[in-house]
Amino acid sequence: MRRLLQCLPAALLASLPVYAHAAEWLAPPAMYPPDTWQGRTIATVRVLDKLDAHIQMLDIPTGQDVPYKSLTLHATSCLQRPPTLPADSAAWLEVHDAHEGMAPFQGWMAVAEPATGVFQNPLYDVQLAGCGG
Repeated sequence: MRRLLQCLPAALLASLPVYAHAAEWLAPPAMYPPDTWQGRTIATVRVLDKLDAHIQMLDIPTGQDVPYKSLTLHATSCLQRPPTLPADSAAWLEVHDAHEGMAPFQGWMAVAEPATGVFQNPLYDVQLAGCGG
């Protein structure tokens, strides 16, 4: 564009509109560092009941217990990446089964890494679906 403007005669340049002489630069969009996570107030989990193959989506407010059949689910924290980064959510969850001999789960669950944090026992599978609120 500059080269084109330099080749034009001065009389022709004077007749061009003002905005043709200078380009306006826009600020780049806000970018977040890759380790940025935003806190959310609700963890959404997917519970598979293996006895009847029923899938139930549960919203768990952070800091509260939510009962589901013999399970008690508690979300301590739920984090989500901002929109300018690849989508992912992670939550610190505690899952307890009231049946005797069932091991509890306590740890991080992440949507992008479903195999690393899944509560599995003979009756239920619990997996994080996302964060909201």
